[in-house]
Amino acid sequence: MKKIKSIIKLKVYALFLIAVISAAGFYGCSDSNNSVDPVTADNVGLNAIGSTDSAGDSQNYFILDTVKILIKDIKLNVANNNQDSNNFKTGPFVLYINTFSTINEISTALIPAGSYDKIKFEIHKLNNNEVSPDPEFSDVNGTYSVIVKGWYLGNYFVYKSSKSAHQMINFSDTIPLSTTGARTNITLVVKPYIWFIKNNVYMDPNVPSNSNDIDNNIKDNFKNNLKAFRDNDKNGVPD
Repeated sequence: MKKIKSIIKLKVYALFLIAVISAAGFYGCSDSNNSVDPVTADNVGLNAIGSTDSAGDSQNYFILDTVKILIKDIKLNVANNNQDSNNFKTGPFVLYINTFSTINEISTALIPAGSYDKIKFEIHKLNNNEVSPDPEFSDVNGTYSVIVKGWYLGNYFVYKSSKSAHQMINFSDTIPLSTTGARTNITLVVKPYIWFIKNNVYMDPNVPSNSNDIDNNIKDNFKNNLKAFRDNDKNGVPD
């Protein structure tokens, strides 16, 4: 009787092992397939870089170490169709610009395959019903769209702008995107140093009378001097 019970136990244990091994093999194959599924992979990446274009020697008396821009949405425009665009990233969210000429990744996304010729976004001051993704964009004095920190003649400053503006930037060349194959990278170039220049001279951000000129520079610079292009090797130079 004991021998029969032992045989039954061995058979039950063997069946249990077979079931476990089969399940492990099934889930292992499932995970492997999902990890390489080209349909769900992001097909475009957006990066930003800060240009050091400036007047004079910025390394000696005008230095920026932080540039943050509040963005409402980013969309890529379908080529030759200004009414048709696809969301890249919804906001509000903070765009961090590296001021030392190195690439900073904003985000990646999966958007429909096709050719795109523009990037659209809004430099955005928070509305009353929106939650700030960064506490510095809201204080007792109001809400802000751009925050810049640095040094002027050795004095530290924090400059906050409330300017809002819709932006539409043409790519230097139409960018084709596919939902299969390698990801396409796009780089956005921002020139924050020239926001603080008037008549080839830096303005002191700590002087209130300079605020209007600096704010207008920020708005005009975004409209006239932003560049965006395909940059698959992410070196800040168009491919």
